[in-house]
Amino acid sequence: MSMGTHEAHEDSDAIGRGDHEAPEPEEPTGRTIAGVLGSPRFWLAPLVIVAVLFSLMAALYMSAVVDPQRHLHDFPIALVNEDSGGEVTGADGKPVEQNIGAQVADGIATTAAENGFEVRRTDRSTALGELNSGKIYGVVVIGANFTNRAVALGRSTVLTSAPARPAIDVFINRGSGAFASSITQTFAEQMTKRVNEQVGAQLTEQVRRQLDANDVTFTGAAQLAVGNPVQVTVSEPTPLPQGAGNGLSAFYLTLLLVLAGFTGAMMVSIVVDGILGQTPIEYGPFYQRRDRLNISRWATLAAKWVIMFLVAVVLSTVFIGVGALVGTSLPNAFVLWVISVLAIFAVGVSASAMMAVFGNAGLLFNLIFFVVFGLPSSGGTLPLEASPRFFEWVAAVEPMHVIYLGVRSVLYFDADLSAGLARSVIQCFVGLLLGAALGFLGTKFYDRKGWHRYPGGMTLPPRLDKIVNAD
Repeated sequence: MSMGTHEAHEDSDAIGRGDHEAPEPEEPTGRTIAGVLGSPRFWLAPLVIVAVLFSLMAALYMSAVVDPQRHLHDFPIALVNEDSGGEVTGADGKPVEQNIGAQVADGIATTAAENGFEVRRTDRSTALGELNSGKIYGVVVIGANFTNRAVALGRSTVLTSAPARPAIDVFINRGSGAFASSITQTFAEQMTKRVNEQVGAQLTEQVRRQLDANDVTFTGAAQLAVGNPVQVTVSEPTPLPQGAGNGLSAFYLTLLLVLAGFTGAMMVSIVVDGILGQTPIEYGPFYQRRDRLNISRWATLAAKWVIMFLVAVVLSTVFIGVGALVGTSLPNAFVLWVISVLAIFAVGVSASAMMAVFGNAGLLFNLIFFVVFGLPSSGGTLPLEASPRFFEWVAAVEPMHVIYLGVRSVLYFDADLSAGLARSVIQCFVGLLLGAALGFLGTKFYDRKGWHRYPGGMTLPPRLDKIVNAD
C-alpha cells in the first residue's frame, strides 16, 4: 500500500513538472508499396476500368467524325422549282412545250437521294421558313423562267445581245451548324457540275441542230457558253450576327451547361459529404474526418439538390455575364437564362441521384452517360445526319443533344418553340423527374433497409463480404 502510494506520488510530481509528456503519434504502418502492387487485385481493376473507358471514348469519337460523307443519311434539304416552262425547238424544227426546270429538279432529287440527302419538294416560303427554324439544312431554288432563259441563251449564239443565264439559288443557314452548311455547300458544287452537264448537253444539241439547218458555224466560244449555261449561287438569307462563333457558340454553351450540372453535382456531393462526416475532408496535407451527423441518405440527397438549384441559378447568371463580357451574341437573354437554369439543375439532380444510388460507380456512370456518349451525339459540331445512325438513337435520350437544340433555338432562331426549344424544355423536365424519382426511391429504399452511411451500417451477405473485405 505504502509503496503504491509512493509511486503514485512520484508520477504526480513528474506530471506536475512536465517531465511526463504524452507519446507522439506513431507513423502509419502497413504494407509497403511493393507489397501492395504485388497483388494483381490492387492494380488490375483500375487498369481495366481506365482502358475500357477510354477505348469506348476513342471508338465513339473517331467513328463519329472520321468519314461524314460515307455516313451521310437523311440529310434534309428543300427543293423548289419555280420554272413554269416554255417553248423549245423540237427535232422536227417545230416548237414544243417543255419544262427544263422540272427535268433539272428530277435529276437533283434522284442524285441527292442516292448520296444520302432527303429532298423535300415544297414552295419557297415554306422552305425558307424551315431553313430559319433549323428543320432543314439547305434550300435549292430553280429560278422562274429557267426554261426561257436557257432557250434565250441558245438563240444568243447568232445574236448580239447578252442573255441572262438560267439560275439556281442555294440558301444555307449557319445557325444549323457550321459543318451542316459546309455539307450543303459541297452539295451545291457537285450539283453545279451535274446540272451544267445535263442542261449543257441538251442545249448544245438543240443549238447545233438549228445552226446546221441554217448553215451557220457553231463557234468555240458559243459552244463553251452553251455547254456551261447554269449559274448556281450560294447565299445566306439570314446571316448570323457577329459574336455567334460561326454557329458554334450554341455548342460551347451547351457543353458548359452539361459540365456545370455533371461536375457541379460531383463537387457538391464531395463537400456536403465531408461536412456531414460521411467522407474525409482533405486539402493538400490537411485531413479531417468529422463526426458523422445522424442524417438519412434521403435527407442528404435532398440537401444536395437544394444546393444544386442554387448552383444552377448562379452559374447560369455567370455564363451569360461572361458571354456578354467577351462579345457573344445573346438575343433573348432571359429565355437563355431560364433554359440554362433548367438544364444545369436537371443534369445535376440526375447526376446526384446516380451517385447516391450507385455510390462510387455512379461517378463512372455519369461520365459515360453525360460526356462519353453525350459529345459525339450532341449534333453541335457534326450533324447527326452525317454520323453513324447509332448516334441518332443515342441522341434521342442524351441530355446534351436536347439541351443543344434549346440553346441553338434561343441563340439563332429567335427562341422559336418549333426549332427545338419546346422539345428541349419537355425532355429536360422529363429527365429531371426521372432523376428525382431514381434518387428518391433508391435512397428511401436504402434507409428503409437500414443501410446507413457509416462503418458497419450494412450487413453484407457472406460471399460479398469476403470479396469486399478481402485482405
